[in-house]
Amino acid sequence: MLKNLLITLGIILSTITLTYAQQGRLQGKVYEKDSREPIAFANIILENGGTVVGGATSDFDGNYVINPIPPGKYDLKATFVGFNPVTVKGITIPSNQITFYDIVMVSTSIDLQTVEVIEYRVPLISKDQTTSGASVTSEEIKKMPNRSADAVAATVGGVFSADGERGNVRGARSDATAMYIDGVRVIGNSSVPQSAIEQVDVILGGTPAQYGDATGGIINVTTKGPSRKFGAGVELETSEFLDAYGHNRVGFNMQGPLIKGKKQETALLGFFVAGDVNYNRDGAISSKGYYKATDATLQSLQQNPLRPTGLGFGTYRNGEFVRLSDLETTKRSMNTENYGVNLSGNINVRTTETINLTFGGTYNISNGNAFSYSGSFFNWDKNSEYNNNTWRVFGRFTQRFPTANESTSLIKNLYYSIQADYTRQVNSYGDPDHYENIFDYGYLGKFSVYKQPTFERENVEVDGKTYTNVMVLKGWDNDTLVTWTPSNLNPLVANYTTSYFNTYAGQPEDNFRNLDQVVLGGALLNGAGPTGYYSLFQAPGAIQSGYGKDDNDQFGVNVAGSMDIGNHEIKLGFQYEQRTNRSIDYAPTGLWTLMRGLTNFHIEELDVDNPFVVSYDGIVDTVKYYRNYDPNSQRTFDKNLRTSLGLPIEGLDYIVVDSYDANNNTIEYYDLNGVRHTIGTSENPFNIDMFSPDELLNDGNSYATYLGFDYKGNKLTSRPSFDDFFNLRDENGMYLRPVGAFQPIYMAGYLQDKFAFKDLIFNIGVRVDRFDANQKVLKDPYLFYNAKTAGEVSAINSTPVTHPQGIGSDYTVYVDKANDPTRIVGYRFENTWYNEDGAVIQDPTKLDVGSGISPFLVDPGQSRVNISSFKDYEPELNIMPRISFSFPISDEALFFAHYDVLTQRPTSNLFSNPATYYFFESITGTINNPSLKPTQTIDYELGFTQKLTNTSSLTFTSFYREMRNMIQVYRFTGAYPKDYTSFSNLDFGTVKGLTVEYDLRRTNNARIRAGYTLQFANATGASTTTAASLIAAGLPNLRSTIPMPWDRRHQFNLLLDYRYGSGKEYNGPTISREKKDKAPVKLLENTGFTLTVLGGSGTPYTAARKVNSPISASSNLLKGSYYGSRLPWQFRLDLRVDKDFDLNFGKTNDGSVRKAYMNVYLQVLNLLDTKNVLNVYSATGNADDDGYLSAPEWQREINTQTDPVAFRELYEIYVNRPGNYSSPRQIRIGLMFNF
Repeated sequence: MLKNLLITLGIILSTITLTYAQQGRLQGKVYEKDSREPIAFANIILENGGTVVGGATSDFDGNYVINPIPPGKYDLKATFVGFNPVTVKGITIPSNQITFYDIVMVSTSIDLQTVEVIEYRVPLISKDQTTSGASVTSEEIKKMPNRSADAVAATVGGVFSADGERGNVRGARSDATAMYIDGVRVIGNSSVPQSAIEQVDVILGGTPAQYGDATGGIINVTTKGPSRKFGAGVELETSEFLDAYGHNRVGFNMQGPLIKGKKQETALLGFFVAGDVNYNRDGAISSKGYYKATDATLQSLQQNPLRPTGLGFGTYRNGEFVRLSDLETTKRSMNTENYGVNLSGNINVRTTETINLTFGGTYNISNGNAFSYSGSFFNWDKNSEYNNNTWRVFGRFTQRFPTANESTSLIKNLYYSIQADYTRQVNSYGDPDHYENIFDYGYLGKFSVYKQPTFERENVEVDGKTYTNVMVLKGWDNDTLVTWTPSNLNPLVANYTTSYFNTYAGQPEDNFRNLDQVVLGGALLNGAGPTGYYSLFQAPGAIQSGYGKDDNDQFGVNVAGSMDIGNHEIKLGFQYEQRTNRSIDYAPTGLWTLMRGLTNFHIEELDVDNPFVVSYDGIVDTVKYYRNYDPNSQRTFDKNLRTSLGLPIEGLDYIVVDSYDANNNTIEYYDLNGVRHTIGTSENPFNIDMFSPDELLNDGNSYATYLGFDYKGNKLTSRPSFDDFFNLRDENGMYLRPVGAFQPIYMAGYLQDKFAFKDLIFNIGVRVDRFDANQKVLKDPYLFYNAKTAGEVSAINSTPVTHPQGIGSDYTVYVDKANDPTRIVGYRFENTWYNEDGAVIQDPTKLDVGSGISPFLVDPGQSRVNISSFKDYEPELNIMPRISFSFPISDEALFFAHYDVLTQRPTSNLFSNPATYYFFESITGTINNPSLKPTQTIDYELGFTQKLTNTSSLTFTSFYREMRNMIQVYRFTGAYPKDYTSFSNLDFGTVKGLTVEYDLRRTNNARIRAGYTLQFANATGASTTTAASLIAAGLPNLRSTIPMPWDRRHQFNLLLDYRYGSGKEYNGPTISREKKDKAPVKLLENTGFTLTVLGGSGTPYTAARKVNSPISASSNLLKGSYYGSRLPWQFRLDLRVDKDFDLNFGKTNDGSVRKAYMNVYLQVLNLLDTKNVLNVYSATGNADDDGYLSAPEWQREINTQTDPVAFRELYEIYVNRPGNYSSPRQIRIGLMFNF
């Protein structure tokens, strides 16, 4: 037996991966009713819709175990010769827990053989309470007002929800929670068809060792499986005639056997498929509604965007004279329609009694127009379009190894499971009119620029001969007139230029003599867009976004094994997962500005070394120069443009890019003699291939950002090396600048032992995570160029140096001047700085003795970063012990506790882009830190459950969390060649709390699940950018904890389900009929309602002593402490009222009644239409007023606006943002029909 155990362990441990198939376990005892004697060798099977999912045989002591079991609801059947068969219907199996159920059988000698059917009742107190959280089954979910997995999770105590969404779990950041669908870690869209959800398990603590890569909580969604009998259903839901928001949903589900067993009682091959199709007219529902321009106002602004200043030059924008009377309100946001498709399905193959194959997947589409608040007043027609697609598939192989003599075996319930899964996520966004036609974004029309050369009289020598008082050419580019022909590609933006030219028609001298005058007057060139009205509102026609797409995938192959050794349930496994992130983003509007700058750049100067004379009647009166051709400064775009136009690359033709006429496919140029020509072009003469990568990257001010794609938008088929970005060229010598996809690798292994010791149930495990960012990182975050260490410096300029005691050989040396060092001024080791005497200093700027903080460079002449400054990311290995136990004091009370160590890989700001380093000196803002490490949480919990009555219980849970190594923005002061802002694992925090949960099983029609959480969530930062304002002001990061924005001190969760039964169980109001033989009318038979209440005390915000506004560039002055003020209390009630109808449709072939089920429901979200305040302005504490209009210090600025009265009216409605309030009441009616 030991040999077999070692062989089995060896097979499992040699497998490189592990499964995340979250399984449950059922165990108990089989005994005779009267004698209470155990029944040995009884047969027990577990079915789901007639499909057998597991089975067992009781041992000599009557004990049985069925393992593994996917979470869900099942029927348990027990048979034994001489005893009546027993069927237990609706037994619930949660994930990662042991469900205990003892089977009582009656001898046929006492009773005639009949099948005893028992309805399962979930016990009030579970012996295995080693995991805290909740399991919500489909029976409960389908009656809830909101049936999404996130909404279900929000009803669990300890989960923060501001407006019905699933927010933060026990004080952790929102990205610290992991979600699984059928064992697959979710990236991308997490939506699941509502009818497909079998069970939602929310794990808040006591996290089993098989879970990792999450420091908040775990949400595990299990979808439904096949059935022995064919069934289907459809659901219709709408709010079209009940509210203003136009929600519509059609759902369907279908399940059944594809191949049945010989006895036709089991499905050898079964399927399940479900889907939702959603269409919403309003993608940004608001309780305040929206202001928008009236049709007449909008049309006027679109056709006549400018007005003259009255000064003879320049224009005002008419949109800045709009008054409140020119606007109207609407309940629905404009042009934010969206639709989505969610599909889910699986196929279950039972190949043998011990082998199961499961294949499944989900598919999500989400398309629509994105909401823009600044565009909602005048520019909703240009809301950007998005198209998101996510699909995931998995295959799982499970094999059990029944023992020949199972009742006496040391090892029982041995199984292993292999799962492979793949997820693909493709998202794109762009302008609704142009989308991927990026050269259309910025094109407004044709600008014909008329030029003439300029001359000055002077003396000049040509070919050794001096000419006196002759006209000498000084330039070819004296613009005399600009004419304009609009295009219909961007007609509303083109109208700005048309309006300008119309305003000053007949006055070209001072208004459109050249392009500079045109721009200064208020017109727009190709590549420009109208600035916002008062920097608040988008002008009509303004392009809201660029164009981009993401292409991400995730691949995992997993294996896990489990066995029982005595009363120990041993689980072990490994996991391998690799993600591939690719993206490309263009700033297409600016491409016209880029083209204008790249064209003709090499012929801007005159060829003064080669003059030529022009004579008239034999008299030389003019000396000219052609343009000077400089091949070294000719840009790639210019070469390709000339080639496409049929012009010589080395020619001196001056191409006017803005003269392109899309209506007639022509473009204008001036030849070497200054003569204007018009030449034909192809239909689309510009394409991204015409640029070089360096031109698009634009020295860090990029017009294209890409990874996993080339700069042209083609997906890379292989991963280039980091060094390729710096050195790889094509056959023409052009740098290709490839950037590989981000492909981090995550691996994990775990070992877990769950066992019972007397009355205690222990779950002890250890998990080991290995994270490899799989990319290059800086050897030293303070050095972009290599520098010498103390061990490498023994002399400077032949003068010996002695390092202070305590300075290690690997300490970086800093000198007085980087290019010509003469002496040492200090040292650094990691983040600790030392002066020249070896004493620790807090301020590294003390090492600046006039030439900046200067490391002793290996190559003082280096001016660009190269591969020598980088190394491979060093994989992070984390060991996480997990210990939890539950201890039943009696049948009516239970203690439980756990200790967890959790880690999570960095979720953002990690990718190492070589372009960032190559263009480092010209890049401003915050850059990624590819050396980030996983975050960590240490979680403690102690709880007590007490049975109150036969149908109710009360649970007290206290928890404490320490959060470490959280990511925060950080200033690397003293970095070379310049300081920069990035991220570091700096933040820490603690969460303390107490949750009280009341559980009332259905009693007198009512079912209640209620919770109260008292919580204190404090940390040094709420997000990765909390300290951004401190860093910008030159202040250090916070080192003391402050309340988090989700630190709700008092939180309440309530789910109340009240409904009437049918038949004998009905106890509601009735109406007697006149005829005595007629049964009374049961008014509320099969009718009920479910009410959820979420809310609590207000969350923190930071008050300010100084009034600020969106248009003023000033910093806030703190009032009190960070997050020291509180919002008002918040509550939200959601209601669903429904009625079931049981329908009969004749009989089947076997004589049974063909039944169907119909449910009609009314769903009301935010029942009381409560306008909870979600955000306020820091200076006033109000949601509708930031104090700017009444602040004395801002009156001068207000009065200098174009129209102060209009500005005040528009500003007042702008700051009363709908996003400051919770969503409004939404009313939906629906019908479900299943058969």
